[in-house]
Amino acid sequence: MIDIDLNAPGKSAGYLHLHNSTNESAWQAIRLPVWCLNGTPGPTTLLLGGMHGDEYEGPVAISNLYHACDSAQIKGRIIAIPAMNLPAVMAGKRLSPVDGANLNRVFPGDPRGSLTSRMAWMLTNELIPLADNVIDLHSGGRSLRFHPCTLLHQVDDPRVMHRALTAAIAFGAPMTVILREDHADMMLDTVVEAAGKVMISSELGGSGVLTSETAALATKGLRRCLAALGHFEEEVAPSRSEVVTVAQTGAHVLAEESAIFEPLVALGQDVLQGQQIARAHLADRSDKRPQSVFAVSDGKVLCLAGQGMTHRGDVLCVIATSVAS
Repeated sequence: MIDIDLNAPGKSAGYLHLHNSTNESAWQAIRLPVWCLNGTPGPTTLLLGGMHGDEYEGPVAISNLYHACDSAQIKGRIIAIPAMNLPAVMAGKRLSPVDGANLNRVFPGDPRGSLTSRMAWMLTNELIPLADNVIDLHSGGRSLRFHPCTLLHQVDDPRVMHRALTAAIAFGAPMTVILREDHADMMLDTVVEAAGKVMISSELGGSGVLTSETAALATKGLRRCLAALGHFEEEVAPSRSEVVTVAQTGAHVLAEESAIFEPLVALGQDVLQGQQIARAHLADRSDKRPQSVFAVSDGKVLCLAGQGMTHRGDVLCVIATSVAS
């Protein structure tokens, strides 16, 4: 249940209520803050932040937008939920502490499922149908550190793809990534794309921290993206965002053992296949030298491990390749 009228003119603020009966609180309500901006007739965009609780650029950018924005400036409607997975955000964890679930891996959700599954169901059935566009702001969280980028999936409808790519580039991140993901059928993106709507996501930092640089990019980029989608009058400044892609195979470098990760390259740096990009120091072994980590393909460093200690199977590096213009 949402306790505000999403059609009311001007600015509105309230809560989305979700029942959550626990041992400690039989009739507990999880209350997710919801903001709405209604201006002159135009498109509707749904803004989401905090899908994972250790990713902070999204909640901050959405908060900055809402509190600085005059609804008289807006064309259309913007519905914003800055901390979609509120229990995870308050705990600073990727997954919900309520049920241990990953909100962006349970779509389309279940109205009789756990709290996280009901969050996904509510988005799928109550909010996404209202929207023409969805912007879901992510960062690398605690375990990854990204060269700031917007992301979108390759979709078959050329008109939708063009609108999404134009708005994603307008955000102004150093990279705009086009990709297909093998787990996409569990994600918000697929629900939005199946409905024929524009879906834009991001990866704007990581390591579980917020910096002045990533906060500023998220805040300014969100407004530029919304302008490209038709919500603001101002022209969208030309962007230098480089369009890249990530192959489903041959782009990810995984850890072979538990070790301290020492990167030897920077985010956004060009690398060549076979180039040494890191050393893995085996802290529990006196008989082993540091292990060299090599690039699996030519391209640019899109992300690196976000924490010093990594474990077998963790992503150490993802390499993106440029899309020919």
